[in-house]
Formats: sequence, structure tokens, C-alpha cells
Amino acid sequence: MQAEQSHKTGAISAQAVQESFIAYHRHFAGLPNVTFVEDESGAWIASQGAPGSQVMKTNFVSDSAAEQIDETLRRVGRHVDAVDWMVWPGDQPDNLGQLLTVAGAVGGPDGEWVLYGNMGKQPGTWLVIDLTSLAERMPVSTDFRVERVQNEGQFKVWVDINARGFGSTDYSALRAAYLRHGFGDDAQAIHFIGYLGDQPVTSSTLLIAGGNASAYNISTPVELRGQGYGSAVTHATLLAARQRGYRSSWIWSSPMGKSVYQKLGFVITDFGIREYQWKKRG
Repeated sequence: MQAEQSHKTGAISAQAVQESFIAYHRHFAGLPNVTFVEDESGAWIASQGAPGSQVMKTNFVSDSAAEQIDETLRRVGRHVDAVDWMVWPGDQPDNLGQLLTVAGAVGGPDGEWVLYGNMGKQPGTWLVIDLTSLAERMPVSTDFRVERVQNEGQFKVWVDINARGFGSTDYSALRAAYLRHGFGDDAQAIHFIGYLGDQPVTSSTLLIAGGNASAYNISTPVELRGQGYGSAVTHATLLAARQRGYRSSWIWSSPMGKSVYQKLGFVITDFGIREYQWKKRG
């Protein structure tokens, strides 16, 4: 409750973002071919497809941290050949990044990377926005509109347009994760489809979790980009967050999307998060 209240009054902390990130991945717990672990030592997920493999929280005892890192990598390595280990400001021990390097993990520029569809790993950027200053309208075709997904039929349309935008052929885990949580007013994940006339052209998700209201899954197919649809559906997603009482939001962007989000009012920020990539040897 405290995290939610602080976010609704405008403050965004690295801890709140971390809680949201874990809550997003918690949607996939228990699905076939997905291993999600959350206990007193941290949280991690391993999956061959979406949502990928991440260590999202680390709370190791300093004296045995190296051994705990090796054990975590062994456990993750039973399921996947690579994992991205995110190091957040509150993670323990303080020298976690150094210990990960010793264990064979490699950090990217500033230690921050993002998996973007079929385009591989690219440097990612964290951005925040003050929702109280969000414009009421976006310059886009008068034939464009945004609809909220409220049933399974609409969700099938959302899955198709989202997968096309990310260049993905396997959305089975994402589809199953969202379907089992439903589309009611109390759902954590609220999905939107942008239409040009009757044609779906873009999609997004508003995730309300971990005290955050944040935009996920912003996706527009390649042939439909450059016409403002992605910006418009993101704007609608943020308006929905503001209508629910949130005064700020954040997003994790690929290099391609960064300028789009900045035009909406997002500002680049550094939460102090660093990421290390580990790959199984041999």
C-alpha cells in the first residue's frame, strides 16, 4: 500500500519499479516451460520464450554470496542457456556486480540492456513521466481510436497485432498468462488496441502492479510505423493510468522507441539499475 500511495502522489523509486517488474513476471508462474522462483533470497524466471529469463531480485548473505550466485546460475542453467541478471540499488550484497563478473557474467553499456523482439539485445533506457502534465489529445488521424480489450475475442486481436509488432512467432506463454487473469476491472493487466477505421494497427498494456501503473507491450507492425499510432496508443494507456489516480509512470524503452516516448513527455532517468548477461559455457 505504501508503494502504491507514493506512486500515486508522484514519486517513483527503483524499489517500486523492481516490485512492478517482479509482479509482471509473476503472471507467468506455473505455466508450462516457465520456471518462476521467488523466496527470501530473491526472484528469478527462466523461459525459452516470452517473457525471457531474468534474475529480478537478489538478497544474498555477503559471506556466501559467491556460492549463492553459482547455485542460482546452476538452477537457471537447468532450464535455459542464458539469463540476464538485473542488479537493483537495494540488492545485496553491495558488490553483487563485481561477483557476477567473476562468475562469468558480462555487463553491457551502463549494464542496461533490453530484449527487443527478433532484433536481439540492444541498449535500453529507463524513462519517467509526470502524468499531470500529459496532453489531453495526440495529433493522429481522425479515423484512429483506441479500445480496451474486454473479452477473449478482442484479446486474440491484441495478441496478433502485438506479436506482429515484436516480430514474435511464439506468444503462447504471454497469451496463457494474460488469459488466466482475465479482463475485469480488477485485472492487473489492462490491454488496449489502436484501430484505424476497422483495422487494428497498434497495441499496448497498462500494468497495475507493485504500486505502479506502467506501460508494457507497446507494439506496432513495421509497415504501420511512422504514422503516430504507437504514440497515440501509449498516450491512451497513460491517460488510463491517470484516470486511476496515478500521477507518474515509467517505461523501459528500446533505442527505437526512446524518441517517441520523449515526445510524449517522458524524461530519461537512471534508477541505478545495472544488468549482467550470463551464458552457459560449452
